[in-house]
Amino acid sequence: MKSRLRRYARVLLFLCIGLLILWLITRGQDVELIKEEFRQASYGWILLAMGCALMSHFIRAVRWNMLIRALGYKTNPFQTFFAVMTGYLANLALPRMGEITRCVTLNKATKTPINLLAGTVVAERVFDFFTLCAIVFITIATQFGFLRSFLNRIFWSPLLRIGAEHWLQVAVMAAGFILLVLGAVLFIRRKLSDPAEGGFFYKLKRHLRGFGNGINTIMTVKGKGWFLLYTLLIWGLYYMTVYLCFFAIQATSHLTPVAGLTLLAVGSLGILAPVPGGIGTYHFLTIVTLSELYGIQSEPATSYAYITHATQIVVNILAGSVAWVILSIREKQRATLS
Repeated sequence: MKSRLRRYARVLLFLCIGLLILWLITRGQDVELIKEEFRQASYGWILLAMGCALMSHFIRAVRWNMLIRALGYKTNPFQTFFAVMTGYLANLALPRMGEITRCVTLNKATKTPINLLAGTVVAERVFDFFTLCAIVFITIATQFGFLRSFLNRIFWSPLLRIGAEHWLQVAVMAAGFILLVLGAVLFIRRKLSDPAEGGFFYKLKRHLRGFGNGINTIMTVKGKGWFLLYTLLIWGLYYMTVYLCFFAIQATSHLTPVAGLTLLAVGSLGILAPVPGGIGTYHFLTIVTLSELYGIQSEPATSYAYITHATQIVVNILAGSVAWVILSIREKQRATLS
């Protein structure tokens, strides 16, 4: 009970931080101008972007299905798709809860062990992480001079100035952080080497073994070319979701495909923050990038950030709710038959 309360309190804290960021980045702006941008937006482009987002989730389910079948369990794409969408729905309430939710959901539907499913999810995330790193690298490589001055002005110069003024405090904090991380790693390694049966570290070791089996499925999965193709399609559709929304607002309609790649990389980093749905962090990074990097005025930049974020959230809420209803009905039917 206490751990649940702490988790809810942490989520509420990060939600408040996200909302505070939203307030900070929109204060002083012309709210009426932002509303006018919404009224004049081309919603046909937004609907196309929503279609791309939904298709990316289905392809993600198909790719996940490949990993699960490599473990010897039979699932179909619609079962995994419904599980994926319920996971995205759960993520809106509790960040990182979606991975657990979709594993539990698919376990109920197919009886596939949760620890193996969790391993495949970890494998997915690892692969997607390297894909995101590649996107960031390509973004930097194609706009190196452009981004260097931007990053220097926004991040490095302020950090170096703080470090020069308070170098002793920064050094002590850095050393303390390194020692803390090393101590935690050594403690966990010692506990995992001889965990007491039934204890926390025993369960952790058992789950880590399941994670390892799931990650190994990338090496044993049949059709590695298809797995790579599905990954490219997923991120290509993510890109189209961002790029198509450029044409929804007149102020961003002139931006290039390379700018879309930049917004994809930056927005993905914002979504990774431990804030429900990336609220605040996604908007902040998107607005700063559009304003500082591409010279878009703050009001249309804010409108674009809200539109692209809402596009993803609405898809997740609608499709996630439908998936949850369908799975609930099927669960009741199974319970009745048994």
